[in-house]
Amino acid sequence: MATYNKAMQRIDVNHHWQFRSIDGGSWQSITLPHDAMIHERRDPYTANGYNTGYYPGGSYEYRTVMHFASEPPAACLLEFEGVYPGATVLVNNEPAGTLTYGYGDYYLDIANLVRPGANTLTVLVDNTRIPNSRWYSGSGIFRPVWLWVADTKGTSAADTGANASGMPDSSGPSTAHAIFDVIRPNGVRVSTVSLPDAAEVSHDDSATVAVELDQPIAANQYLRTTIMDDSGTMVAQFRGVTGIIPCARPWSPESPVLYTARIALYRTDDDDVSGDNDGNTINNDHNTGTLLDTHVERFGIRTLTCDATHGLRLNGKRVLLNGGCVHHDNGILGAATFPQAEYRRARIMREQGFNAVRSAHNPLSKAFLDACDEVGLLVMDEAFDMWWMHKTSYDYASSFRDHYASDLAAMVRKDRNHPSVVLYSIGNEIADTKSPRAAEAARSMRSIIRSLDPSRPVIDCVNPISLSLAARTKAGMDEHDATVEGEPGLNTTLEHASGPILLTMIDRLMPLALRTGVMDRQTNAVFCEVDVAGLNYCRQGPEYFHRVHPERVFCASETYPQEIAFTWPAMRRLPYLIGDFVWTGWDYIGEASVSAWAYANPEPDGWMREYGDHMALRGRLTGPYRRYPGLLGGSGLIDITGRATGQMLYRQIVTGVRRRPAITVRPMQLLYGDGATRPGRTARFIERGHDGVASWSWAGYEGRDALVEVYSGGRHVRLLLDGREIGMAPVYRCMARFRVPYEPGELTAVAYDAAGLELGRDTLVSAQADEMVVTTSVERVPNPYPKNDPRWDDTELVFESIALTDARGVVHVTDDRSITVIGDGCEAAPHDSSQGLFRESANESVNETVANPLIAAEPVRPAGASPHEAPSEVLRVSPREVSHEVSHEVRDMSSAFGTVTPREPSRDMPAYACSDAQLLGVASANPITADELAGNSCTTYFGRAQAIWRVPAGTPIRSHVIVDPA
Repeated sequence: MATYNKAMQRIDVNHHWQFRSIDGGSWQSITLPHDAMIHERRDPYTANGYNTGYYPGGSYEYRTVMHFASEPPAACLLEFEGVYPGATVLVNNEPAGTLTYGYGDYYLDIANLVRPGANTLTVLVDNTRIPNSRWYSGSGIFRPVWLWVADTKGTSAADTGANASGMPDSSGPSTAHAIFDVIRPNGVRVSTVSLPDAAEVSHDDSATVAVELDQPIAANQYLRTTIMDDSGTMVAQFRGVTGIIPCARPWSPESPVLYTARIALYRTDDDDVSGDNDGNTINNDHNTGTLLDTHVERFGIRTLTCDATHGLRLNGKRVLLNGGCVHHDNGILGAATFPQAEYRRARIMREQGFNAVRSAHNPLSKAFLDACDEVGLLVMDEAFDMWWMHKTSYDYASSFRDHYASDLAAMVRKDRNHPSVVLYSIGNEIADTKSPRAAEAARSMRSIIRSLDPSRPVIDCVNPISLSLAARTKAGMDEHDATVEGEPGLNTTLEHASGPILLTMIDRLMPLALRTGVMDRQTNAVFCEVDVAGLNYCRQGPEYFHRVHPERVFCASETYPQEIAFTWPAMRRLPYLIGDFVWTGWDYIGEASVSAWAYANPEPDGWMREYGDHMALRGRLTGPYRRYPGLLGGSGLIDITGRATGQMLYRQIVTGVRRRPAITVRPMQLLYGDGATRPGRTARFIERGHDGVASWSWAGYEGRDALVEVYSGGRHVRLLLDGREIGMAPVYRCMARFRVPYEPGELTAVAYDAAGLELGRDTLVSAQADEMVVTTSVERVPNPYPKNDPRWDDTELVFESIALTDARGVVHVTDDRSITVIGDGCEAAPHDSSQGLFRESANESVNETVANPLIAAEPVRPAGASPHEAPSEVLRVSPREVSHEVSHEVRDMSSAFGTVTPREPSRDMPAYACSDAQLLGVASANPITADELAGNSCTTYFGRAQAIWRVPAGTPIRSHVIVDPA
């Protein structure tokens, strides 16, 4: 930081941090982002309980040192993308600011606090007031931190509205009307000028792009913008606030084309005042005056309209939102927002057939939005899970009244240049909705959004079921009703034994409830203030409400997985129903086992047995929320390791993403628990639609009936076992059911249309019972940003898939084992002995899946290897006596956005080339487990597990998987 440019610079301050638990912890060296909660030991007695999967909170201190030259920069901002649940920030032990929303993007002006030389930055995080979240939140600085600096001395900034850096203050929804010589990092909006409603955008069309600043432009200032395509070629340059891009390539989910705008702010010379900032394009290649600042934004060219007659239209074409809700955690990584993990998640969701995602229920990270732009995943970004009324004892409701305006504005500024963002959500299942002040709040929030970005619809997502149980208040927006606002969250209803039954009954009685008009009366005032009415778990609602409000647009903003069979056909025929967002697209930590089914004579509390000496926290939970060791929600169509579940296969069939049928079998080791001779009673919860596993390897259950479910878009399905016909069954709501005595072999399903023509087939084979192999494959995900971007670093996340298989790679699903993952020459990571491993590496055989956000992943095998050959060592023993090690290697890959060309390993590479590979955690997708996600061991689930490593780019790794005897 020896010199500073006139232009604002982003500086990476995510390295060289010290961290400690204030409750007696020792200092540890870490790199941000960092989730402190994932490194806490799970506690069955924590007040967080099932909300966080029994991870407790804590109080923590983060500290680093920033070095400045002899004279600090005149403009100096600290950006925190996310600190949960908030923080107090100190610079040189002086208060720099308070962060009140754990998911908020904050800019703190520290120009008056920094000094020449060393400057201590301290961040104090208190997450001891719990519970404060209905899901796993994480703790600490879980998203990146940046320092923005510029030399703004001698600028013409007026005093009014300026902060210590002489910059516009955009902490709220509006910006002061003062003139500045520097562009605030979040103060630019790049948009496509709207076309007529009926117009469609094609590759041959030109596009008019507008560049707007939140701050005013002086008469002696002007903007000059250069537009570059994804190859770096300049395609347009204009002076002023609007310009034309010839032969523009529109952004869409099918073709997510991005452009880069380099926006320069100039001050004209005294004798040149020809700047035009009134919307007129001036194609003048001659730049005069002084360059004050430059700002770079990526954006996409697209138009967006939404109405009840034509639905949601992107570039003039109707689009159906095939969406999934996602929480912010990254499974094994906890809440830590690694860009590699965010890109991987967005890519997998897109590959599995989703074209949209809804944040649940807080603003998404910047890295995830960047990923959605790249892969073509449409976004509903959500601001809040509560307004005034609490859902947990210490949640954001305490801050909503004073901070909602600034926190909502921060989300919009973060989102508005992302073409993937198509909806702004102002709330999820807000209990205040039936109170009069809710409509006023919705009107206020819509006004805030419109002032910053008028181009996107605003939605409020309401759950009519929970709303009918909520309290009502006559208090105004600025008034406090202690009785109503302090009511326990409505989710506590599900803690009772009657909770699941109540939800099922209400779902079945929904048509009757709608006909009473109560739900319309409770929601109408709020829905009148937004552009789209979001309905959670109310599939009958859109058609009913449309009869009363034909002008209204609806979205199935949260649905049960099985409801896609109803909502998808409805979306195709009803233009006013724009989308379906399933709960959930990706599984998550917390709401422990809320969607997991219980098998084999479940106890009244829905749980099967005690685990060791762990008892319930405060009495016995009797609803779907599980006492310890419940960990994951269990509803994800994609599990926390990134694998598609049977529920994902069902959705692919219904939505037409998958044409051929898909076979699943209900889990026999659960159905036949405790030695039962026939399938036991299953305690189901409505938030999980199906429990089928795509496997025909049910060793130990020979002769017992397997419950086979075949998903198909056809009319009939024929089932074959080793070529002989088992039977033919009709397809009802895209599913055909069979009851088949299990025997090892090859199970095939053939789907037929109404005319008897074959539509496709699916086959499952059984694993060889006398072989147990640990099969591993890896997916290397580089940092997705270009190397000249401050957000880039030279690290990769390596996702190691582990499976217990036979020699052909067929997974044993009934013989789960405890496994431990270690590496040669590894040491415990210095910041947490249970968190990871530093280890050295060598280079031998490979079985690698190379992943890149922009290309399809393909497996890489040793030269001469058969595509069907098992990539790991084969140990032929009884499956009940496995205890061995298997090592594997991976090659490095090229840069994140370049073409990936795997290279042959260097045989003269030093045996120990690297000593800083780190094991971040090992886990399975089991929603009910005592495992610690940040540890190096776990128990497999249906024969599978995952380890995640963080390594320098291209670093070969060697790991050992040790399997404990059964």
